[in-house]
Amino acid sequence: MLGSADIQSLADLRNSFVVVKDIRWTPFDVWDVVTLTAFTLIPLAPLLLTVFSVEELLDRLLKTIF
Repeated sequence: MLGSADIQSLADLRNSFVVVKDIRWTPFDVWDVVTLTAFTLIPLAPLLLTVFSVEELLDRLLKTIF
């Protein structure tokens, strides 16, 4: 079943198992979503600061979160 009696066949089988074990359910995780959101919102900061004050932005952000 392993192909031959040498140790290399076992090493290949283990490497295949490790690859399959490390497959995730989704192609992204929470850190990827946070990074994408941050890099999307950073260029909007100067525009938002011309329309709203920092205090008003923080107030709206806190009201949205909580």
